[in-house]
Amino acid sequence: MKNKTFRVVVAEDEKLIASNIAQNITACDPAFEIVSICYDGHTALEMIEKFNPHILFTDIKMPLLDGLAVVEHVHKNDPHIRCVIISGYNDFEYAQTAIKYKAFDYLLKPINVNELARTLRKIKDELLSEQSQLNSEREKSTGNIVASIIQYLKTNFEHDINFTQIAAEYNFSASYLTKIFKEHTGTSPIKYVNEYRLKIAKTMLIDTNLSVKEIAEKTGFVDQFYFSKCFKNNCGMTPSQYRDSLP
Repeated sequence: MKNKTFRVVVAEDEKLIASNIAQNITACDPAFEIVSICYDGHTALEMIEKFNPHILFTDIKMPLLDGLAVVEHVHKNDPHIRCVIISGYNDFEYAQTAIKYKAFDYLLKPINVNELARTLRKIKDELLSEQSQLNSEREKSTGNIVASIIQYLKTNFEHDINFTQIAAEYNFSASYLTKIFKEHTGTSPIKYVNEYRLKIAKTMLIDTNLSVKEIAEKTGFVDQFYFSKCFKNNCGMTPSQYRDSLP
């Protein structure tokens, strides 16, 4: 998150002022990347749709569509975007409208650099906090999914397990399922279930008189030979040698 950048659209019909605003934003904090400078409200909406910015700085008085109409559109369609109103008019009605549409801040021209920096810090703190919360929620969500899959594997280890089908039930690809499973367990799903099968197999070798073939079948291995190979790789001896080594 250290190198996180935030996309910014600047909408201001006076080109020199627009350029100055953009320069001041990046000078305050290079983490804010100016992705578009627009000179009318219609273009601003087009660039918002194109770049999906984190922040919009918009003047109120602009051709084709004024800044308040742009902010209203953003409020209705892209409420995650922080909108900062810029105006040369110290008019309370503008401020009221800005508040109505949940504008993040209201800055008067000429923009005071210290006020701009303070606004950017507030926005950055909010965005980083949101990202941290999203990461935490994702971690919790994927953790719950992995726990559910582990329970499924432990319940169905004796059957043939189709990991592609399991992934599809969560709208995941098999590769993404493997990725989050490794993140939470340190191993892949197939390795996890095989190690669990081997654990059960060891118990059966100790506590039952079942043949190696029968144990292979009851623990979900495709055949006795694959079972013996996995067992030897895991324990350093075949199932029969393991059983014979017991006191």
